[in-house]
Amino acid sequence: MDFFNYTQNWIKGELFEATIISIFSILLIVSGVLFWKFGTTPSSKSLILPLIVVGFIFISAGTSMYFSNKKRLIEYKERYTKNKSEFVMEEKQRVEGFQYMYTVTKVIATLSFIITLIAFWFTKNYTFQGIALGFAILGTSGLVIDYFSEERANTYYKRIELALDK
Repeated sequence: MDFFNYTQNWIKGELFEATIISIFSILLIVSGVLFWKFGTTPSSKSLILPLIVVGFIFISAGTSMYFSNKKRLIEYKERYTKNKSEFVMEEKQRVEGFQYMYTVTKVIATLSFIITLIAFWFTKNYTFQGIALGFAILGTSGLVIDYFSEERANTYYKRIELALDK
């Protein structure tokens, strides 16, 4: 298989992930609106804003990711056709350049879970607990997203290394 096929597979995976993130974000926003409309307890009211905010964070990330990767499909094909070895080297640098983000996600998720636990162990404040649940959703979603993204990036990076060895 030609190296560019691996690049296309990686981008298609990113597009699929962006679509899933966008759908999930819409569900979060709709859930927030439903809690606003039908929620009657203080705990349900405390989830309105966190769900909507997290939903908007993810919809902006998902749509940005989708459109940037759609653009890459066209741009990368031209660059690959122009100079294959230079393209592979640039991809190696690009993939190495974002690897640190997986560690950042794990740190953010850990802090999110700590905030959530503190909120539920040490307070009975529904607002703080609702915000903490928003952080938990953010952290969990980030871990799930990066779980698959990191796997794809590592697989792609191995293909890059094989292409450079040739």
